[in-house]
Amino acid sequence: MKHLTKFLFITLLAPLISNAQSNYKPGYVVKLNGDTVKGFIDYREWEFNPDAISFKQSVADDAAKTYGVNDIKYFSVDGLDSFILYNGLITADSTDPNKLSQMGFFERDTSVKQVTVFLKVLEKGDRLALYSYKDDLKMRFFVGENPGYAPRELIYRFVRLGSENTYRKQLSAEAYKYSELNDKLIPYIAKADYSLDDILTIVNKINHITNAQYAKTHYKGSSVDIFAGAAVNVNTTAPSSSAAFATAGGGSNTSYMPAFFAGLKFFANPATRRLQLRLELSDALSSYKSLYTAKVYPYKPTEASFNSNALSASLQIIYNFYNAANFKVYGGVGYVISAYSFSNSYLGTQNHDGSESDIAANDPYFFVHQNTTFLLKAGVQLSSHFEVFANYLINNNVTEGGYFELSSNVLQAGVLYSFNLK
Repeated sequence: MKHLTKFLFITLLAPLISNAQSNYKPGYVVKLNGDTVKGFIDYREWEFNPDAISFKQSVADDAAKTYGVNDIKYFSVDGLDSFILYNGLITADSTDPNKLSQMGFFERDTSVKQVTVFLKVLEKGDRLALYSYKDDLKMRFFVGENPGYAPRELIYRFVRLGSENTYRKQLSAEAYKYSELNDKLIPYIAKADYSLDDILTIVNKINHITNAQYAKTHYKGSSVDIFAGAAVNVNTTAPSSSAAFATAGGGSNTSYMPAFFAGLKFFANPATRRLQLRLELSDALSSYKSLYTAKVYPYKPTEASFNSNALSASLQIIYNFYNAANFKVYGGVGYVISAYSFSNSYLGTQNHDGSESDIAANDPYFFVHQNTTFLLKAGVQLSSHFEVFANYLINNNVTEGGYFELSSNVLQAGVLYSFNLK
C-alpha cells in the first residue's frame, strides 16, 4: 500500500506540474507591416487552428508576447508547421449526418460567415498551395494559386440525398488549368474523399511533387521508437487472510529481483510526441519464502517457498503531462497478459497426523500459469533517449486457492533507452 500511495501521488501531481509547461521551438513571425521577427514559438498539439501564439525572442526571456490575428499575418515553427492569416468567408454548415434531420428534404445549408483566422499551410508548390482550417464545427481545406496563393475553400456539403462533392470539380478545374487532368488523375479525383491524404495527393500531383520530395521537406520526426531497459522488480506476495495457510502462520514476503523490457512506441503526432501507444515485452523474476512455526498441532517449523519467472506483453496508452523538448513527465495505463513458470518450490503443509507434505512446482492444478491484469505507469524522460519509470501491477494471483491462496502486487522501477526509427 505504501508503494501504491507513492505511485498515485506522482500520477496526481503530474497534471499540476503541466499547468506551467511550455514547448518553445525555433521559429519566426511576420507582422502586419511585413517585419519579420525571429525567436521561439510555444508549439502545441493544437486540436483546432490557433487564434494566437506565445512568442519569445529568447527562450530565457521571463515573459512571452502574445501574437494573434490582429498582430501578425504569418508564423512558422521551424521544420514543423506554418500558418497564414486569412480574412474572408468560410462555410458554416455542418457535415454531421445526424444534423440532417433538422433540414427539409430538399433543403441545402449554404450558410457562410466572415472570419479572420490562421490557416495551416499543408503544402506550397510552384503551382498550388494547400491549407486547412479546423474549428469545433468541422475541417475545411483551401487551395491557392500562384502568384499570391490566395486561399479559396474547397466545398463539401451534406444534403438529404447524399453529399455535394463540389471540391472534386474544383480540383479537376485546377488540374485542367495546368494540363494535368490525365487518365490517371481523373479517376483518382472522382473517388477522392474530403480528407487530407486524398486532397494532398492530388495537389502534389498537380505541383509535380513526389512522395519522396514531400517526405523530405515535411519530416517532423520519427513516429516510432524502439526501446530497451531494466528495472528492479519489487514483488510482494502474501496469502489471503481467509486462507488456511495464513491461519497456520504463513506470511508475506517481498523480493527484489531484476526485470528486463523491450518494445515499440507509436506517437500520434511525431512533432509533439505528447500521446503514444506503447507495446512492451518484459521478463521479470521474483521469489517467495515464508519460514514459520505452524500455529496448529504439532507446532513444527515449516516452509513455503518458490521462484517465479513472468513473461509479459502489455499494451499501454501514455500521455505527457509536461512536454518540454528534453524533459517530459508522463503517466499512463496498460493491459498486461503474463505467462508464469515456477521452480524450486516447497510448499509444506501440516497433516492431521503430524507429518508434512509438499506440492511439486510443475503441478498445473496449483500454480497460476497465465494471468491478465492492469498496469499503472508514471515516469520522467530526461533527454531524447533516457527515461526513468515506475510500473505498478495490481493483484496478480499466484495460486489457484485452497490451503495456499497467494497473490502478489508488483512495483517496478527502472530506466529505458530509446532509439528513433525513421
